[in-house]
Order: sequence, then C-alpha cells, then structure tokens
Amino acid sequence: MPRRPELDALRGLLLVLMTLTHLPTRLNAYSSQPFGFVSAAEGFVFLSAFLVGGSHAKSWDTPVRLWASLRRRALKVYAHHVGLLLFAFTVIGTMGWLANRPAIRNLLDFYHQEPLTALLSSLVLLYCPPLLDILPLYVVLLFLTPFVLLAAREAGWAKVLCLSGLVWFWAQLGLKRTLYTWLGDLTWLPVKIDQSGAFDLFAWQFLWVLGVWTGSQRARTKAPQGRASSVLLGGAWVVSLLFLLARYEVEPFVLLTSLPVLLDKWTLAPLRLVNFLALAVLADRGSPRVYHWLKPRVLVLLGSASLPVFSVHLVLCLLSLALINENEAPLDSLEELAVLVVTFASMLLVAVRHRRRTALTG
Repeated sequence: MPRRPELDALRGLLLVLMTLTHLPTRLNAYSSQPFGFVSAAEGFVFLSAFLVGGSHAKSWDTPVRLWASLRRRALKVYAHHVGLLLFAFTVIGTMGWLANRPAIRNLLDFYHQEPLTALLSSLVLLYCPPLLDILPLYVVLLFLTPFVLLAAREAGWAKVLCLSGLVWFWAQLGLKRTLYTWLGDLTWLPVKIDQSGAFDLFAWQFLWVLGVWTGSQRARTKAPQGRASSVLLGGAWVVSLLFLLARYEVEPFVLLTSLPVLLDKWTLAPLRLVNFLALAVLADRGSPRVYHWLKPRVLVLLGSASLPVFSVHLVLCLLSLALINENEAPLDSLEELAVLVVTFASMLLVAVRHRRRTALTG
C-alpha cells in the first residue's frame, strides 16, 4: 500500500495529543479527550493496525514472508520497549528515589519493592508500569496478526471479526481478571493484575482486528461510494456530536455519562467504542481534504517516524516527572513552556534524523 501523507499527518497529530496528555502541564486537561470520549491511544492503535493490514493485504498468499515481516516489526517494537524499561529502571528510578519524587516512586513502586522480579517479568511483558504499557500491547498484537490474516484467508473475515468481537464482549465481563485468578490458583504469578498494564489485551485486540480488516480491505478494493456512505457519514456526525456535547457536560447529553463503566478506556467499553468508530468514519472521509488544505508538514514528519518519536516522548515525559516535583506545587508558565519546548524540539530532531537515515538506506 503506497504511503499516504494524510495518514502520517493524522498519526503525527495523535502523537502530539498523546505527548501533551503525558507531560505534567496544565494542557493535559484539554488534550486527553478533546473530541469526545476517545483518547489518542484508540486512534493510534487503530491507525497502526490499518497500516499493517494494508501493507500485508497481499502477503497472506506467502505465509513465510508474512511471518518474517511482522516478526521483524514486533521485535523492533520490543527492542524499543526494552530500552525504555532499562532507562526507566536505572536512570528514572534512581533520580526519583534520590530526589524523593512521589510520581516516580508510584510509577515504579513494584520495581522498587522487588527489582529482580520486576525486571525479569517486564522482559516477558507480564509487568508493565504506567506509561510503559502500550508498546507491550503492540508487540503481542503484531505477533497475533499473522494468525488473524491467515485465519481470514481460510475462514473469511466475517468469522474472524465475530470471534474477535466475542472475545471483546467477554473482556467487558471480566475475562482478564478471571484468567489471572485462575492462573494464580494453578501456578505462581510474579505480578498482580494491577501491575500487568492498564490496557486490557482481550478488549483492545478487537480494535486492532478491525483496523487490520479495514486496511486489508481498503488495499484490495476501493472504498464504497454513493448513498450508503452518505448515510453512514451523517450518522457518524450525529453520534460524534452527541458524545462531544456529553464530554463537555452539556445538558441533557451528559446523561450519556451516567454509566461510567460503559465509557471505560482500559476495557474499550461499548459507548467508547461507538464514539471512536464514529470519529474514525469522519477522519477517513475528512483527513485527505484537511491535509490538502493545511499541508501540515511537521505532523507528517512526526507521523512518518512514529516509533522513535513515541519512544523519545516517553523518555522526556519520564524525565519531566523525575526532575520537576509538580506534586508539591504546579509548574509556573515559564517551566511549562520550557518542558513543552524541550520535549517537542527533541521529538522533531528524532523525526528529522529518522527521515535522513531512511533516505540513506532507502
């Protein structure tokens, strides 16, 4: 599938929102869910899956090539994850302990209590500290993708989507906690469920499978046009507007939030999923037009180097938590500006370096 700059720009925008959410500034109150009950994480996971599905839509006829390609990608993501873990456990953990930073001590609480167990279990993706729990999700989903594509080739996408949907539904009923309890009764688990990462793999796999399916279908056939797509677009506008009004507590739409369990991020709860799918329809239709209008080259640059840029944003976020004790007093405007400038300048430098390296090796 040829590279689409509007998708890189969209991925760059999601990286910016994610960074603003993770940094200890006042802007995170506005960046976490600006368009409804959807965060940058949902968009990033779905878009990554869409690109994976589109890139490997024709590879399922050669399973060896498919396995090799996705295994290389998963190992690359895993290598970034291990690097971030070692940085967090050594540099950030030491700085947070010596400087008595509550945010860091809470972030790495299990590591400070049982360092060897935490290190070993983190390498096998059982222990996932906050902020360091999304790349393990990617690793597992990338390793599962060949099974998804080959199953779709043999049984059809309808059966694959139904099975994935059933697992997502079971996740809403507590599948992860049930499995942890069951495994805990059978054997010794080095970490508790609360230390295994906030993202529920059994729920988020459904969003990934939807993205892989959409990407592979888009790569094989043209997007449908006509009356049906117009009706779908109108419905997406209505749903997105309803959730947006509820998100900003406009009466009477705030009634949508009366059951928080239906909007839970970590289990990708039903209403959150509906909200995301509506926004995805709007983004699919509108992103090419917005891109050609704005030409956001900086966002394209960030999005085209998403993995190294994501990794460096986590490094800067962890450093900001270790260096600045925002728990005692909020950052003043100058400190917030310094944190933002240093973080985004570093992300841009990494993106530029990645583009130059890609140009040399490509």
